[in-house]
Amino acid sequence: MIKFKIALLVSCAYLAVSVVQSAAAGVMPEKTRLIFHEGQSHRSLMLANTNAYPVVVQTWVDNGEGNQAPENAVSTMVALPSVFRLQAGAIQGLRIVQDASSLPKDRESVSWLNIYEIPPTKAVAPLIATQVAVAMNTQMKVFYRPANLPIPPEKMAASLTFSLKQQAGGWVLICHNPSPYHASFSSLRLVAQGHDYAKAKTQDMMTPPLSEKTYPLESINLAGQVGLAVSYTLIDDEGHYYDGNTTVQRL
Repeated sequence: MIKFKIALLVSCAYLAVSVVQSAAAGVMPEKTRLIFHEGQSHRSLMLANTNAYPVVVQTWVDNGEGNQAPENAVSTMVALPSVFRLQAGAIQGLRIVQDASSLPKDRESVSWLNIYEIPPTKAVAPLIATQVAVAMNTQMKVFYRPANLPIPPEKMAASLTFSLKQQAGGWVLICHNPSPYHASFSSLRLVAQGHDYAKAKTQDMMTPPLSEKTYPLESINLAGQVGLAVSYTLIDDEGHYYDGNTTVQRL
């Protein structure tokens, strides 16, 4: 799943306002995720500017903080070029270089590639000098996958288990992931007596490898309900979606 974040760049001279970019990314990567396999020191990614105007693009890799300045980002990966101009309708190749020597060998690691596009600040009409420019940051996952992991990635879903626990303020769904891969969910739903209780979507619904993650549920009453199950949608290596379901244990 690709994350989008918006920043507003405001320039004021008159009362008129020109919105030069809608709240949607215009610089689009060719993939939704990149995977480095052990032994690969670099990967390439093509970017296309679908805007009707040129943009300046800044790229960097971080650990998903989202609010880190590029110069403060810490990662085993570097994106090149880090700053460039991209004409309307043009395509630019991006090179991601990594040093995986410090990363774990028993599980996947994940970083986030940031693609920050800055629209032009020139007014689009002679009489409009006030402008609101929307700068968009696209974030996509970049995985490092060691060799000789104990199971193939397509077996990851079968290893997932879920439990349901009541905490102060409501119920939480806990995903237990004993596999060496990240479980990237598009959706999670608790199914109880024919009713679906969906986990509210967030920007990142990923359960790390060899770990567990807690997902708060909406306010529901499960008193006396039996036969609980979990229905989910996972995102695979190619960005495709597939569905699964399993039983859930009540703690």
